[in-house]
Amino acid sequence: MLSLYVRFKLVPSTKALFVPHLAELMKTMADEPTFVSAVLSEDADAADELVLFEVWNGSLDQWLREQPKKQYRAVYDDATKDFVADKEVRFLSPVVLQN
Repeated sequence: MLSLYVRFKLVPSTKALFVPHLAELMKTMADEPTFVSAVLSEDADAADELVLFEVWNGSLDQWLREQPKKQYRAVYDDATKDFVADKEVRFLSPVVLQN
């Protein structure tokens, strides 16, 4: 199992334009066989920052081998490139899992 933490620092006043594209990406990711869940959250202290937390079955190597090549990711990247000022991505491994 693998978790991704993605923090977006958006260009000011672009959140309303960015979120529908990310929501569509999340909807498409949900059809992937190794997808578990994704949550997009707002940062209450930073109006132009969002955090996406994804959970996937499989290993980091498997994710890196399969996911970056997906055509829908290229479409999303192209559609949102003018909205994202900075992006931090962290790959995390679970320590404790509770359902």
